Amino acid sequence: MPTIFLQHRVADYESWRPAYDEDVERRSAAGLSEIGVFRKTGDENLVLLVWGAENVESFQAMLNSEDLKHKMQEAGVVSEPEIWIGEGL
Repeated sequence: MPTIFLQHRVADYESWRPAYDEDVERRSAAGLSEIGVFRKTGDENLVLLVWGAENVESFQAMLNSEDLKHKMQEAGVVSEPEIWIGEGL
C-alpha cells in the first residue's frame, strides 16, 4: 500500500486542527487511512500528514477538488502542499 506524506504550513495549528478532523469522511472516501499528524519541533505551524492510500489516483482527485482547496484556505493553510508518495519495502 502506498504511503502519502503531505506537508504544508498553516497560519495557526490550533485553528487548523478542528477543520482537519471534521473532514475525515472526505479522506475515507478517497481511500486514505490516517497514520499520523505531526508538527515540526520548534515550528508548530508546519504540519506533516501521513496516510496509507488504497488508490493514489483517488487521493490526487481529492487533492484537486475545488471544494477541498476552499476548505483548506478557510482552515488557514498558507502554503502549497509538498507531497511525497512512498512504497513500503
